[in-house]
Amino acid sequence: MSTTEKQPAAPRRPRRVLHVLKYYRPAFTGEGVFLERSSAVMQEIAPEVGHDLLVTHTPRPAEDPAACSTLGRIIYLADRPLGTLQRELRMVAWFLTNLHRYDTVHVRTHADWYFLTYLLARLARRRLVISATLDDSVPVLVGQYRPSLRPWAMRGFRLFDGFISISPKLDAETRSVADPARCHLIPCGVSIPVVPPDGRARLRAELGIGAEELVLLFVGGLGARKDPLFLVRALPRILAARPDVRLLLVGPVLEEAHLWAIEDEMARLGLQDRVILAGEQRDPHPYFTASDVLVFGSHLEGFGTVVPEAMAHGLPVVVRHLPGVNDSFVRPDETGYLFTDEDGYVAAVNRLAADAELRARIGAEGRKLARARFGMRGVAQRYLSVYGVKAPPLPPEETRLGANASVLDRRFHLPVPAPAEAQPLLITMVDAEEAFDWSGPFRRDAPDVTSMAAQALAHRVFERHGVVPLYLVDYPVATQDAGRAPLRELLASGACEIGAQMHPWVTPPFAEEVNERNSYAGNLPVDLELAKARCLTDTLAEAFGTVPRIYRTGRFGAGPRTADILKSLGYMADSSVTPHWPPGGVAGGPAGNWAFSARPYWADRDRTLVEIPVSAALVGRLAGTRAERLAPLLFGPTGQRLHMGGALARLGLLERIRLSPEGMTLEEAKRLTRHMLAHGHRVFVLTYHSPSLAPGNTPYVRDAAQLERFLGWLDAFYAFFREEAGGRFGSWREVRGSQPAPPRPATLTRA
Repeated sequence: MSTTEKQPAAPRRPRRVLHVLKYYRPAFTGEGVFLERSSAVMQEIAPEVGHDLLVTHTPRPAEDPAACSTLGRIIYLADRPLGTLQRELRMVAWFLTNLHRYDTVHVRTHADWYFLTYLLARLARRRLVISATLDDSVPVLVGQYRPSLRPWAMRGFRLFDGFISISPKLDAETRSVADPARCHLIPCGVSIPVVPPDGRARLRAELGIGAEELVLLFVGGLGARKDPLFLVRALPRILAARPDVRLLLVGPVLEEAHLWAIEDEMARLGLQDRVILAGEQRDPHPYFTASDVLVFGSHLEGFGTVVPEAMAHGLPVVVRHLPGVNDSFVRPDETGYLFTDEDGYVAAVNRLAADAELRARIGAEGRKLARARFGMRGVAQRYLSVYGVKAPPLPPEETRLGANASVLDRRFHLPVPAPAEAQPLLITMVDAEEAFDWSGPFRRDAPDVTSMAAQALAHRVFERHGVVPLYLVDYPVATQDAGRAPLRELLASGACEIGAQMHPWVTPPFAEEVNERNSYAGNLPVDLELAKARCLTDTLAEAFGTVPRIYRTGRFGAGPRTADILKSLGYMADSSVTPHWPPGGVAGGPAGNWAFSARPYWADRDRTLVEIPVSAALVGRLAGTRAERLAPLLFGPTGQRLHMGGALARLGLLERIRLSPEGMTLEEAKRLTRHMLAHGHRVFVLTYHSPSLAPGNTPYVRDAAQLERFLGWLDAFYAFFREEAGGRFGSWREVRGSQPAPPRPATLTRA
């Protein structure tokens, strides 16, 4: 069917959800953490549904927390703490201005005590949902109003289309006053990332824990409600039975006085070498892996997500009994133990400490229960159902990806600084791929890779200038001897490096239709993009005996979760951004490439994945911020029809140049280089396609004369870069440099 044929109108479905929270980062909130994790999985299930967050009480932090790439916008209502009336007026004003953007409003904590914004949502016919997560079922919330106002509060809660409770206790309380048809019991889900095989030993060594020591783990805020002080005070009785026990406390300080009480108790009981205060951790999962038993003494929880998370990791759990909250899944002698006092706690821990087989059996049963009952995909799909989204059937396996990196979302980007006096570095990247008809449709049966033998022509130039190119190899090249054999020889002699390039239409598994949209990997379902990237990575490792560590999406089609996929597969660098040449058909924001800089940047706050864009810029007398804003018009479809770009270039006012012998003259490449040098760039990326070295494969080299000019372009540019620009030729690995690991958050200490 052609794209011009009229399609039947699709039924309207929610496209954007507004989540409302009182507290969010940097303030610790379990509901905020769950929102981050669940939004990542909801995005995988229903990528067409966007998620934004409105924070009503936490003031806007000085630095963007950039904690979750699948929350499109994080809006803080104010820069400073507000009084009740000020906050209410600001919420109403914000809703009046922005409510039209959303189909569903999910109030995760009751933030509007006057119900005005809830009423606005209903008047605008938006779906309205509220959650009960701690001690905030509808009867409890109504009871917090003055007696004379309670009937009005009850009427206010009837505005909601749905009531979500995360535990049977909260669900039963809400059902007692609300329409049961609108009530949904949905527990917090757990999503367990892939743990490296040596993760346990490595973290234990880092923390100074012996291989045979028994580790009791607590994860949560250091405050009276969670009560880690209880665990410290009981520790001597456990040490009396097993002296090699360590207590590991992971979490932020919620109350300074509680931390000080812990430190005093550690000093009084001589436990300084038995208790480890690890502070808040962005990713606590490695700490589960390094531990043996979860201990949790919290006095009040709506659900207590940390408990099923520990169970999903295979840890037996010893937790305070909270009726209607944790007694449905913490089953004595099966998945863990419940206690009500110190004697019960010590007895349960000592029993597990003395019996490794018991720990293994209970851990295995807990893992089975937690993953079946609290798996994040099932939980996320139930949330989407409440929002009115008919999600497709779930894939059998979770991706277990994070959502803390992005090639495209600038909230996650950190610059890779280069000293102004540093010698300019040029990296040559070759897209090593099959030949295909650039003007025809995409096909899976066009695997001609014979042009790889022609790369020897370019290597005569490379050898003359001391250039070691990086070949970004796609699946057809890696799986055919005609493609991989020439590269193996070059790799063996140290004449090249190998990376990965994704052409999704020729990379298994083949679960998608072959078309223009799906030629951009970032448009694929996340689990399919991950499966193809994993297949490509494994294939290259087998073909060349080395695991690729730098990646490029073919057609520069990175998507919203590409960086998360690359981190999960161990990649260290990506080169999927080409500034001012945005791919035309990728979802998730790549049109922002118009304004991207060619400077390298970290794609995550942990500084594990570096983005090395192709060198490209707007050059000319009009170049600058204003020109970047006009670029989509000047060089987009409208500008192309009116030939605006060509006219501006002839006048020397503005031209768009990419560092490549394909479609760019040598003089244009020199102008680009001089322009970038003048603006402080010290890393340059030159790129072209391998089939261009066999005439007739690409529009850039049609005959032998054009091939000779192509090779001459390379020869002359390398000479220019070394002699006039004062540059050198090197590897992508030099861009990463030697970056120190981010410091671990420190716990508070008394002044």
